[in-house]
Amino acid sequence: MRVYGIFGIKESAINELIENHIKTFTIINAYNLETLKNLKEGDFIFITSTLKQDLRNGSEGVLCKVLEVSIIPQIITGFEEKEVIAGRLKVEMLGFAKCSITNSEYIEIRFRTF
Repeated sequence: MRVYGIFGIKESAINELIENHIKTFTIINAYNLETLKNLKEGDFIFITSTLKQDLRNGSEGVLCKVLEVSIIPQIITGFEEKEVIAGRLKVEMLGFAKCSITNSEYIEIRFRTF
């Protein structure tokens, strides 16, 4: 199965997804934001804690169905207040998956339900 990928997600966030089966992620990584621009409701997506550059055959993650996707401005406060572009991605977990081919915009995965 060929799907888009979201990479470098914190393991604790993925564990929340596994536990609850539905989760909304806030995405600020530029590579992942580019992927979000291509997604629409109903698409399938591979989510993994592995960074894109470290992805290899056999890398594990979860296969999800996109429920909602949006790109929004977000204010970050700290020493200085700044505005960044962020994405919101609401997904439903379908099962676990392993990467089998990583040489394109899409990822080929092997999928098994939970």
